[in-house]
Amino acid sequence: MARILDLFLDRKTNRACSGYPDNKSLFEALGREESGAIQCLYSRTSGGVFNIGQANGLTADDIEELICDCITVCVEKIRSGQYVFQGYNPASFVLEVAKNKAKNYRRSQARRQWSDLEKVEGEVEEPDFGSFSETELLNSMLDQLEDNCRNLIRLKYLDELRDKEVIDQKLTQYTTVDALKNHRSKCLKKLVEIAAAMSNDQK
Repeated sequence: MARILDLFLDRKTNRACSGYPDNKSLFEALGREESGAIQCLYSRTSGGVFNIGQANGLTADDIEELICDCITVCVEKIRSGQYVFQGYNPASFVLEVAKNKAKNYRRSQARRQWSDLEKVEGEVEEPDFGSFSETELLNSMLDQLEDNCRNLIRLKYLDELRDKEVIDQKLTQYTTVDALKNHRSKCLKKLVEIAAAMSNDQK
């Protein structure tokens, strides 16, 4: 997955979607992790995700990471068979994931601010992280990863910790955000492979 992240973050290679004349061709190309398809999806969604992020109080760095996360979730769900083509543009799926993630971030920030004033008991709404929302499935996949990868993914998608928080609290062996993201990307690639294998086993 590191290769995917590098591709859609490289704006210099971002091209028009001329190679994907319809939604189906783009969807199928994303399932094959074609670089052009990922670049196309980035170009179609980055502006919308930016607006969503700003509306929910995210910083520029947070928004950039949000774009990466949402496209990664889209590709993973296609590869695992959890996202089946129904005629819609994959960009619409990415934007919906972005809305959920951004709202969860805003709620998380509000909860933290409120807890600084008064400790409140009560149920906390569980976040929806797209393909990561199925906790039982995710846990069974995580069990197949090595301890380091399992920890990196849990901190990000289950504990909702931002990378800077993870570094500041020394929750991993990594000392920089870049190193943390690089290793987590490799772990996500392994997770995609596990999901694909599980999907094939169920067929």
